[in-house]
Amino acid sequence: MTATELPLRDVERELARERARVKPPDGPPTLLACMSNLIVFCNGSEQAEKLSKELPAIVALHPARVLLVIAEPGPPDKDVRAGIEVWCKEGENQTRICTEEIALRAQGACVAHLPFAVRELLMGDLPTNLWWTAPQPPPLAGPMLADLTEHVQQVIFDSHGWTEPHRGVAMAAAWLEHFERGPQEGGWRVASDLNWRRLKYWRRLLAQAFDPALVPGALESIREVLVEHGPHAVTQAWQLVGWLASRLHWKVQTAKVQPGVEFRWQVATPQGKVAVCVHRLPDGPAEVRHVRIACSLDGKPGAVDVSVQDDRRLAATLNGSGRATRTLTVPPSSIADLVARQLSDRERDPVFRESMAVAQVFAQSAMH
Repeated sequence: MTATELPLRDVERELARERARVKPPDGPPTLLACMSNLIVFCNGSEQAEKLSKELPAIVALHPARVLLVIAEPGPPDKDVRAGIEVWCKEGENQTRICTEEIALRAQGACVAHLPFAVRELLMGDLPTNLWWTAPQPPPLAGPMLADLTEHVQQVIFDSHGWTEPHRGVAMAAAWLEHFERGPQEGGWRVASDLNWRRLKYWRRLLAQAFDPALVPGALESIREVLVEHGPHAVTQAWQLVGWLASRLHWKVQTAKVQPGVEFRWQVATPQGKVAVCVHRLPDGPAEVRHVRIACSLDGKPGAVDVSVQDDRRLAATLNGSGRATRTLTVPPSSIADLVARQLSDRERDPVFRESMAVAQVFAQSAMH
């Protein structure tokens, strides 16, 4: 059930009334399930409508009070307006278990009032997360992000949707360090990119394929790296080469750009020079599709090829070694799955930070 156009002072009362309404006759009291606050920022009704369809699946995996914040262009004819929705599922012994959504909407100059409305409706003594769904990278988000994150422990964003990937990646590393330091000494905050989570199984399979116990000397003999990606997935490809370069202590030296097609870099390694290429495929899913790393295998020229076999499987082939192909099953990665898993993963990831710092150098060198 949804109620709209509520004054903010009536929101809590209407939520309690709605939870009471769904209680079965003569049944036990309705239970409210809530592990955290989840603020979801949208910069338009169309985006909010699309994301609203994902929210029930997210709170089914990670129960939370959802504050859907919708900032729209237009005249400030009304102050912040609120709507509520309560989702319920059947528990044991007829118990109804509920989660809540509060939609907060404002237009024009009244958008600046949204962070104050959010603060009034947060549930105290619970962690607070912000899912920043706007296409602007957090470093370029301006005062709205700063105001919304005043009492937030985690910001979740998605570099996949960035409209200015070069600029966003180039600024992200400095922003990550600044944000995670927190507004006060000793404050604990973490920033998480869903694109990094999408790469988890690529990183795992590449690490397994180059295990020194399996292929001794292969890492030290790398000569060329090719990463191929679908349209609009360049930030994901940069993160993957940033991860590889940060782990192996590579330094970017020169860059060549063929706009809209590929980026080429020469990097210095402790063993010599390596050529790195990120190539955009003309069509296909917006994700990394293939990685080829030329190296020596068993003392002979070879290559490690990792590619998408189907929607649920990655395969790594060690060409020139005679070894069997390794495969890895990839669990579903819908936006709801990614966000729900990230909400429960609150530890800082130093490897992500280091990889983004190197991806920043790749991006900056390609801008000159």
